[in-house]
Amino acid sequence: MYPIQLNLKNKRVALIGGGRIGFRKFKQLAKADCGEVTVISKAFWPEFFEHSYPGIKLITKDYDKEDIADADVVIIATDSQEINDKIKQDTTPQQLVNHTGDKSQSDFFNMIEFDFEDLAISVRSNGGDYKKVKQVSKAIEKYLQEEYGRE
Repeated sequence: MYPIQLNLKNKRVALIGGGRIGFRKFKQLAKADCGEVTVISKAFWPEFFEHSYPGIKLITKDYDKEDIADADVVIIATDSQEINDKIKQDTTPQQLVNHTGDKSQSDFFNMIEFDFEDLAISVRSNGGDYKKVKQVSKAIEKYLQEEYGRE
């Protein structure tokens, strides 16, 4: 993997999935300066509706190939391996894909990022154990706060 950050300002993102993993991806997209984000799911966790996010559309429906046709980035996060694999098959080589159920079918993985003073610190697992990444990032943040303090 080659570590990069994506500028999504003028990009179209399709997120398929409204559950726990989809919501985690949704929160990251909500913090980013994205062009257009569409989230497709048959059902959504209630947390999706706790705030409004300009530029993010939530659409309650079954996935259809047309849902990703214009997307630059496709994030696949349903609870069905069969549907996830179908979505991946429907993507084009020009689309960047994050298949949360199968890292071998992903072009990229998300990182946990936190701010410390004027730094943005990222921790990643290359598509591995997200819980471990979360624990390690919290430990790093705690260490930095204890060692250097916050101004």
